[in-house]
Amino acid sequence: MKHKSAPWVAAGLILAVTLPLFLLGLGDRLLWIPQEVRYALIAREMWQGGEWLLPHVGGMVYPDKPPLLFWAIALLSVVNGGVTAWTARLPVALASIAVCLVTWRLGARLLSPRAGLLAALILATSGGFFWSGRQALLDMFLTLGVTGACWALWAWLGEQQRWGALLAGICMGLATLAKGPVGVVLPTLVALAYLTGQRQWPTVRGGDVLLCGGSFLLVSLAWYLPAIGRGGLPYASAALIHHNVERYLRAWEHVAPWYFFVGAFPAEFLPWALFLPPALFLGAARLGPEDQRGWWFAVCWLVMMFVFFSGSTGKRDIYMLPAFPAAALLVGWLWSRWWEEAPVGRRGWWVMGPALVLALGLWVLAGGIWRAMAVLPPKSMLLLPVTLEARRWTSVLLALGGVLLASLVLLQRPYLVFGGILGCTWLAMMAVDTRIYTPQFNQQYPIAALAHAVAAQVNPGQPLQACGPVKALALSFYLGRYIPSLPAESEVSRYLSAEALVYCVMDLEYYRRLEAPTGRHFPVRVHMEIDGAALLLVANHLP
Repeated sequence: MKHKSAPWVAAGLILAVTLPLFLLGLGDRLLWIPQEVRYALIAREMWQGGEWLLPHVGGMVYPDKPPLLFWAIALLSVVNGGVTAWTARLPVALASIAVCLVTWRLGARLLSPRAGLLAALILATSGGFFWSGRQALLDMFLTLGVTGACWALWAWLGEQQRWGALLAGICMGLATLAKGPVGVVLPTLVALAYLTGQRQWPTVRGGDVLLCGGSFLLVSLAWYLPAIGRGGLPYASAALIHHNVERYLRAWEHVAPWYFFVGAFPAEFLPWALFLPPALFLGAARLGPEDQRGWWFAVCWLVMMFVFFSGSTGKRDIYMLPAFPAAALLVGWLWSRWWEEAPVGRRGWWVMGPALVLALGLWVLAGGIWRAMAVLPPKSMLLLPVTLEARRWTSVLLALGGVLLASLVLLQRPYLVFGGILGCTWLAMMAVDTRIYTPQFNQQYPIAALAHAVAAQVNPGQPLQACGPVKALALSFYLGRYIPSLPAESEVSRYLSAEALVYCVMDLEYYRRLEAPTGRHFPVRVHMEIDGAALLLVANHLP
């Protein structure tokens, strides 16, 4: 594609890549991941109960997160006639496509039109971004808000356009409504780092700062003030302090060391992570002060994400999702430079070297897929084919992909190498998700079948509880009724001692432990294996 190609051609190419990538088979995989199910249940309660201000799950206020994603799911469900796996994930999938488009436009202003286009394609085909875009989780909405805010911040601080201050505040407000105060903290850190590094503080006008802050407050407080007014100080303390400040400083789950993302982020950004170190090194070594401004903004963005999330005591892979557009911009810049300067002799090996490493990695995977079945954790096994014939074909295709990529590298044609990596990654992602992961996931977690069996035994008005350590969120979703939990054995024993017919969902181990001390036999009405564990529907007596 030529440097001066019409923007609609670039937009069409991005949409041609992203639409099938994020929408094809989106609702085929069952809802099982606890956060996905919880958010779908919250949206369902909004849609059915009409309570749109304060999120609820199981009739209880849910102060953990703001409602932007829940609103989006519930609104789509009004059109669809109900909350399903597809409507729960569709807002996130659309947000993923929007992030790619915003990254393209930001890259065109920040670096060059070609770098922006390549960055959008790189972002869409990075592993962590792809998987996050097909799950009903909050982080993609946060990433869209942060990316939009960074685009506006560059227009304001880098190009001295005042509308950028207004738009930056709006985007930060929406990001805050997506996942809390982190939505304003992250873009602010990027702006502070950029201004400090470029010594641009004297150029920032106080009126523009007020415009940015005012628009942010207008958007964010439009929900926070009514929500706190309805929920009171306890809700404000839980929503702002407990689930943000305290979670950051003293996390009670997902605790990890400060260097966690040093390994986690490159793994999530594959296959393009191999090209990030050369992009950082070459940009620092060869760009002049004026050319370096856009590159420096992307670096500040990436570094501030690492600094902020590494400082948190709780860490998950997906937390670094707002860093993906910055990394994609840097790698897109690297490929754009090689594209413009090829043939470049030894300098081209800054790109060709990692590409050859990637080809070698495909050969290693082709040979190691057999041992991977024995050493990978159970959840990762879902990404690998189970049957012997499927594994053979997978090994052959990986080996052929490595041969193709190595051959293209030796031709030293940037557009062929980039197209080879992009095409192979795109096809692999589509094939793995729709042909391997989703069918095996649904077979391993047949929660919809369990819900159907339970519904055949339990009438809608009959008592039903989740007893012991079993998690019943997914069952609640597919059953169409919320199942309360009874974690204590004393509560379970009292519940099952009722004269009226009551039902309980529990695992087999808990069932045996419950029967032993009482000597009572509780009839098992449904028995089903989910993820290697037996789940039971138990009645206190025969009907």
